[in-house]
Amino acid sequence: MTLAMSRKLLSIALLVLLLSIIPSNAIDQNRPETGTYIKDMNREGYGLLVIYNNWTMDAVAIITDKRVKPKLAVYLRAKDALEIDGIKDGEYNLYFTIGDNWNSSAGKFDTVYGYYRERPMTFETKEVGDEIEYTILELDLYEAKATNYMPGQFEFPDISN
Repeated sequence: MTLAMSRKLLSIALLVLLLSIIPSNAIDQNRPETGTYIKDMNREGYGLLVIYNNWTMDAVAIITDKRVKPKLAVYLRAKDALEIDGIKDGEYNLYFTIGDNWNSSAGKFDTVYGYYRERPMTFETKEVGDEIEYTILELDLYEAKATNYMPGQFEFPDISN
């Protein structure tokens, strides 16, 4: 075995050793799992919101009250789906931000690709005989060529700590 070959093998062995020592969660520390609640609300209702993220980018969904006060914020990885259950009756707004490298203390992505606002959502529960009927909303997120956020058109919720 030549000296050059020995050095190459030693370098490969060191690289493998270093990669095995690094915790796997350190690599994705700024990319939480789908369903990681950044902010949560009292969820003792019946309403259900299902979100399908068809984007190639991660997103954070934010549910607010009518005054744009954040009630819930949850992480949603690219090409994944999420169910938010227990939503109480009422009218809510739904916002999304998409990007890379989630910064939990700033409450936003370090690289933001867009801010989006959906139409208001209404959740209702009714007792019908012996059964309870409640709202189930499903939303498919598809990549857009541009954001619908323009300063002054709507206030994006602040979820920073």
